[in-house]
Amino acid sequence: MRPSSQELVGRTIADGRYEIIRLLGEGGMGAVYQARQVTMDRMVALKLIGAELVKSSAAAARFHREMKLTAKIEHQNTIRVYDFGQTEGQLFLTMELLRGRTLTDALAEAGRFELGRIVRIATQVTRALQAAHSEGVVHRDLKPDNVMLLEQYGERDVVKVLDFGVAKSLDEQEPGMTTAGAVIGTPAYMSAEQAMGQPVDPRSDLYSLGIMLFEMASGRVPFIAPAITETPPPLAQVARDVAPGLAALVEELLRKDPAARPQTARIVEQRLEALVVGPPLPLPLPLPPIAATSVVPDRVVHATETPPPAKKKSSGAWLALLVVALVGGGVAAAVLLPGSGPSGAKPTPPQTLASSAPPTASGDVAARLAAAVKQLAAFGDPAPPAACAPDAAADAAELVLEARKVIGADAGKAIEAADRALQRCASAAAAHNIRGNALQQAGKLDDASDAYARALQFAPDYDAPRFNLGVLQLRRRDPGAIATFSEILRRKPDEADAYKSRAQAYFTAERYGEAAADLEEGLRRKPDDGRAWLLLGACRDKARQGDAKEAYCKAAALGIGDAVAHCKR
Repeated sequence: MRPSSQELVGRTIADGRYEIIRLLGEGGMGAVYQARQVTMDRMVALKLIGAELVKSSAAAARFHREMKLTAKIEHQNTIRVYDFGQTEGQLFLTMELLRGRTLTDALAEAGRFELGRIVRIATQVTRALQAAHSEGVVHRDLKPDNVMLLEQYGERDVVKVLDFGVAKSLDEQEPGMTTAGAVIGTPAYMSAEQAMGQPVDPRSDLYSLGIMLFEMASGRVPFIAPAITETPPPLAQVARDVAPGLAALVEELLRKDPAARPQTARIVEQRLEALVVGPPLPLPLPLPPIAATSVVPDRVVHATETPPPAKKKSSGAWLALLVVALVGGGVAAAVLLPGSGPSGAKPTPPQTLASSAPPTASGDVAARLAAAVKQLAAFGDPAPPAACAPDAAADAAELVLEARKVIGADAGKAIEAADRALQRCASAAAAHNIRGNALQQAGKLDDASDAYARALQFAPDYDAPRFNLGVLQLRRRDPGAIATFSEILRRKPDEADAYKSRAQAYFTAERYGEAAADLEEGLRRKPDDGRAWLLLGACRDKARQGDAKEAYCKAAALGIGDAVAHCKR
């Protein structure tokens, strides 16, 4: 008799290679343990596939084949596979041990997410899908249980997608297989073609992503069982405050005909990013020609530009602006931030409140202020200064947090909340910064620049508005961005994203050698930044120095679709 899940704890399995430490959880595909890989003396996550799911030797063979493919996926948003095999007649898989929680748990706690958080999570999932699909791997069981949210380097909601290829390896209805059995997958997230046992391709994963987007925006899934013929309810009907662009994207992803959906994860990523920042700004840099037979990289065409005429012999590409998310209340991907506070506000010394209010504050005000200040600190934002009365400081801090919640969905409401915060405490630097982000989102760039300057007046050591000012300068192609990011690097010489951002400023100024040097410095600190590798390839191409192809290929290996054609040339 096979031992129960708990009975394995303390035992060594797989010819002594793994010592089972504790049971982490059980699900539809088996049990997951924390284990020690004896030869490497490292902790891993070990999944034992339920014996009832392995219905034939063909399933075991497919498992080995799929895991070999999955092990080739190397991307910052996918879990790393270390080993796989069989032990005591049971399939097992070992992976890096992650310390976080599932998207399922996060949704259970929050109910539903605001737009900025939806985009931040979903864009990372699309990048993981791009990396897998480029290796020919279709997930087939994408769902919140298979998305882990981590906190790394002070950043929350860092995504890791789990279990690529496992569902396919166990599905007995795979074309060409004759053994009868049930389709493996999770009904609520399953595409119509998968539910009917038809062949699936990457577009089936995009359907599952559409279900997840629906759930993150509304707090529920559109169907409990696979929807083979049923049309999903409009997202805007279930979540009335949803952004129209998100509702339209979900409607397209949930179409029954795969040909009617967005066709690649890259397209979905671009659509998601446009929801919170508008189309990414292009740097008009024609890269070296690609042979007509090569794969042409994706090109973002903006609403205000006309696509250039097609060329017969070669194809150029726009290198999209690569700036990181705005800091201190920005939304995922390029540039957003607020304008100056109420007229007549005078700068005060950048004193910072302690986590508790002054003695004159009532207990209720002190508790409110302490709670709000703690939440601000989690985002790297300073507390309102001690010059503001405790009740005003508490109100201002809470209004900054309110602005953070709505900025991705409604810039106007975020500006209103920030303005109210500044009416209560005109020297609250965090309110100026978040107002700048919202103004930038609304396209009011001059006001946004003023807001960042005000934030720095009141808090000269506040990193977020300085970085956001640099992002704004990049957006406007202002050569002052070089000086702004140089000041950030003077203060924080290990800030990888500042190297990348200054490199973009150098690139715009056609100082390609200096841009390449900055990118190399940044990549030494953050080697898995695929877009930095892409820009490094472009810099080396322009400067005719260094191995451009090596940089493009590293970007491609990290899931950057724009780099694939340049890697292959």
